[in-house]
Amino acid sequence: MSDINNQEEMSEADRERAKEIRDEQKILARNAWHLARYYIEHDQDIEFREKGKFDIGDFLICSEEYPDLEEEKRKEFIRQYAILEKATKNVTARTLVATRIHGQGFFHAVFGTSVGKYLLFLAVVTITFLSLLIVNIVTDNILPTVLIPFLAAGLGTCVFLLRITQEKLSTRQFDPAFIPSQLIRLSLGILAGGSLVLFPDLLASSATTANESSSNNLFANISIEQGTLAFILGYAVDIFYSLLDNIGGKIK
Repeated sequence: MSDINNQEEMSEADRERAKEIRDEQKILARNAWHLARYYIEHDQDIEFREKGKFDIGDFLICSEEYPDLEEEKRKEFIRQYAILEKATKNVTARTLVATRIHGQGFFHAVFGTSVGKYLLFLAVVTITFLSLLIVNIVTDNILPTVLIPFLAAGLGTCVFLLRITQEKLSTRQFDPAFIPSQLIRLSLGILAGGSLVLFPDLLASSATTANESSSNNLFANISIEQGTLAFILGYAVDIFYSLLDNIGGKIK
């Protein structure tokens, strides 16, 4: 009796596995269709090392019929898929799907796609940093001076991320899988620029230092130059941490 139950469980597991494989094959076929469409639209920009071995017409037909192809046809289709994906380089099926919003409408593009939600978040964060800095200028430094480097660095990082995202979107290379790493970069940029509060006299003029030497505020000497430097550190955070890595490597 137990053997019969085990056979039934195995057959159920096999069916689940077969269904999973079938779903993955359908995803592969859909990805192949997106890559083929991109190839047709940008034929003049794509160079094949083995161009004679790639037939776009046959590839499209196979993508529509896959996985219901004969074994030899399936092997040939997968081989051609690898050739096409290698030729398109950083433009993959995932980036094409993520950046394909033609005909979807503005609200769907913003609220219904991972790219749109990321850009909305980035825009809100950028406007927040910029608004706080403007308010601080208009109201004659109403914000605590210790916050200025953090705000300036955050704004610099946001400007960099917006620029990079714009370039990736225009070339259809933006991959939502890298959104978490970009959010980590935002945090690292804010920390890099904000670290200037540990050096309140950095770039401060001698006159400013003399006038405020009697102040008990540890961060009273944060100057406009430091805000500029914080912005640059946030924008070029890779250089900052690369220098730290070099220093750490020499210490080791």
